Amino acid sequence: MKEELLHFIWNSGTLMKRNLQTHSGEPLHIVNSGTLNTDAGPDFFNAKIKIGTTLWAGNIEIHLKSSDWKNHKHHTDKKYNNVILHVVYHHDAEVCYENGKPIPVLELRNIIPPLMLRKYKQLQLNQNVIACENLFIIPKEPLLTNWLNRLLVERLEDKCEHINELLIQNNNNWEETFYTITARYFGMKINAQPFEWLAQNLPITVLSKHKNSLLQIEALVFGVAGFLEEPHSDNYIALMKREFDFMKSKYALEPLDKSIWKFARTRPANFPTPRLAQFAMLIYKSSHLFSRVLEAKDLPSIKNLYKIPVNEKLNSSLLHSQQSKIKNTEFGDTATELLLINSVIPLMFLYGKKLSLDDLCEKSLSLFEILAPENNAVTRFWKKLNVPVNSSFDSQALLQLKNNYCARLNCLNCIIGKEILIKNE
Repeated sequence: MKEELLHFIWNSGTLMKRNLQTHSGEPLHIVNSGTLNTDAGPDFFNAKIKIGTTLWAGNIEIHLKSSDWKNHKHHTDKKYNNVILHVVYHHDAEVCYENGKPIPVLELRNIIPPLMLRKYKQLQLNQNVIACENLFIIPKEPLLTNWLNRLLVERLEDKCEHINELLIQNNNNWEETFYTITARYFGMKINAQPFEWLAQNLPITVLSKHKNSLLQIEALVFGVAGFLEEPHSDNYIALMKREFDFMKSKYALEPLDKSIWKFARTRPANFPTPRLAQFAMLIYKSSHLFSRVLEAKDLPSIKNLYKIPVNEKLNSSLLHSQQSKIKNTEFGDTATELLLINSVIPLMFLYGKKLSLDDLCEKSLSLFEILAPENNAVTRFWKKLNVPVNSSFDSQALLQLKNNYCARLNCLNCIIGKEILIKNE
């Protein structure tokens, strides 16, 4: 038994349907369960209950045992003077107000439906990918839509938190921040951190001074990434090295250690070298990219900014670990959409939020509804449970559900978990 379950039961409204009485035998009717308090003080504020013929308004405190009142020092804390009901699982001790009058108690030990307890235990002890898989029910509309909306906004805010930290580090320079999060995406999951370090070691202001030379942009990117520290027999890479050796000294650039880049457990197309080549080409083709993204009128216009051609000279020089040519190095449509979902749209949303541009926030959310859903293990699992996954709006929301609720067994704060617990109680 956990106290959070008692919070859920009190807040769910299920007790309002029951004929209750206090531990002393007086009739009890819950008029309003109050508002959950997440700070210090009683658990629920502004509740209304009727004990006997008297209507009471005040706060509710919930414990597993009545004796926790004193164990938690509430009897010496004036914040608890306005508690009108002590809700407990087990009433093991009488507790009183400062004037010595007993605090009314509702004991839940014999009230909680056994089926609800069994379901809760099953959810908390389950080892499945999603704890409620064997109990799963899809909430009815508009409950499901409202829940997905909330999950998407939660996911956006989580992403914006990291972006905002970068923005502060970059002295509120939006283009620099956009450059950094774009770089991070190009590394995918396996090389996200090295790409972010690359962006930090190679300021966009340096790149902008060489925006008219693809060779120099590539030399800067590959050089700071640590791939031009040793002599190379390939003519184009040797030329890049000569360019970088000069610029490294000129700008006091610090190359990364090449060993930080990971080639294992990923397809050749996602090796860091072709990704670095794509990143260099994007920088070369798109100056002031964030401003251009904001000015784009629709999704095709935004996606067109990421059509990155292949530099055949560099492509022919890039060898993967098996010493064969890396193929299909173009930045494809799927990669572009994932970049938009994971980097571009969250930054647009944060920009709109910080500058109070409601239209831009709405535009960001509408793009999620247009983009196709991600196809990964998580989205495929939800589809197996017949949850509709029609757009990236749905897939992003369901990823948030899996990561922040299912993985943490946070069932009591999940609409689906709540529906399961109260159904046929």
